[in-house]
Amino acid sequence: MKVKNNSEFLYCLLEFFLFFTISTYGSLIPNDRVITDDLKDYDLIEGIIYNIIHNLSDLNLVSSDEYVTVAQSNDSDPYQLWSLRKVKDKIYNIVNIGSGTNLDNNGEVAYVSSRQNNFITNENQHWTFRKIRNNTYNIANIKNETHNSLNAIDSNGTKVYILASDKNNLHQQWLFEPTNYKLTTVITDFDLNYNDTRNRNKKQINLLSGDSKIENPTNITIEQTVNRKETKSNSFSLEIRRSESFKIGTHIDLRFEIGVSVFDILQLKAGVSGGIKGEIKSTVEERNKGSATDKVSYHIQQKIIVPPYTSVQVIANVDKVDLVAPFNAKIKITCKADRLSKSGQVVKMTDVDANVINYYFQRENSGGVIIDGDLYYINTNGTLKINGYGFDSEIKAKNLETFQQKGLPSSPSSPSNESESTSIKSESSPKNLVSLYQVILTLLQIIMLLQI
Repeated sequence: MKVKNNSEFLYCLLEFFLFFTISTYGSLIPNDRVITDDLKDYDLIEGIIYNIIHNLSDLNLVSSDEYVTVAQSNDSDPYQLWSLRKVKDKIYNIVNIGSGTNLDNNGEVAYVSSRQNNFITNENQHWTFRKIRNNTYNIANIKNETHNSLNAIDSNGTKVYILASDKNNLHQQWLFEPTNYKLTTVITDFDLNYNDTRNRNKKQINLLSGDSKIENPTNITIEQTVNRKETKSNSFSLEIRRSESFKIGTHIDLRFEIGVSVFDILQLKAGVSGGIKGEIKSTVEERNKGSATDKVSYHIQQKIIVPPYTSVQVIANVDKVDLVAPFNAKIKITCKADRLSKSGQVVKMTDVDANVINYYFQRENSGGVIIDGDLYYINTNGTLKINGYGFDSEIKAKNLETFQQKGLPSSPSSPSNESESTSIKSESSPKNLVSLYQVILTLLQIIMLLQI
């Protein structure tokens, strides 16, 4: 019975989680274009987060206590954040992120609605946007369908009022600045020009580090298995012209991914991941630069035969490749941003609708984006510097020296000078004695003759 109760509890918990997820994430406000008085205007989007900045004072619209005022920018203040939600046609609610309720007015001042009065049908919370120039609007309240009488949000740089709408009035001009979004751009689909590789250098090096010598001072042939792992690093340095990319900053970063196909064509050994990823972090003059390394491992396993009285050096040769290659590539663009749900809650850093990627990107870069279905990208080019290692190693043994065999002379060479000298001295002593005896014998013979 206890198991059953636990199962029921877990089932209810799962249902609650699914309900919460669907109600929160499944009811996001669509990222549609906001319809303004300019039919060619695409500068406002529903459901994303904005700072609304007073053009004359450069202060942010903010909900403060009972009223709406302007204040210095504060990124951590949710009451300075706003989002747009369509009511119908060209009419929208302006939702304050801090309170989750709509911008309201009483014909004299603006304020954020209470929960009790926060209705989509409340005409005091209906706003339309009259374009002045890029991203800048007159924000007017619509109380009837005829639009004969429009009141707009006005400010003297301290307080916020509701006055008759006038697009030429500088006090009624508001800049919409999107915030709380992140564009991730990835350089990928590299097409290297292998016929124009520069500073190409390919040579063989020994992978083995440390002592790889095997000695056999015995009179029998020995076998020894070499079983070692060696690790090296492939390094990649990438450069692209800044004019071919965009400004890297708060809302945009730039990465690169080099796939396994590049390794295959260059005959380089790839790491476990089969490719590498890096980030463009530095800017030198007119070029953006990034680098990355890839650890590669070699398992060197070989049976080595060493003849008697011999030593050998085990060598594992591998190709070492250094080159600089020009390339063409694509910079693919994705985006995550804070979005408003239909319940007035913010979903942090979630995926955006495809059209918003182009919207955000155009604010960061004046260049055109290529759209291929749901894929957004721009073309780029640059150079890729590669310092890497080849596929497999070639293992061999190199003879070093021969040991002296026991019981045999070290070499057939002649005796040393010392031995020769000793030998000479040994041979001269008997000759001297013979001469002495001969002299004595001669003297004795002479004496005997004299006596006769």
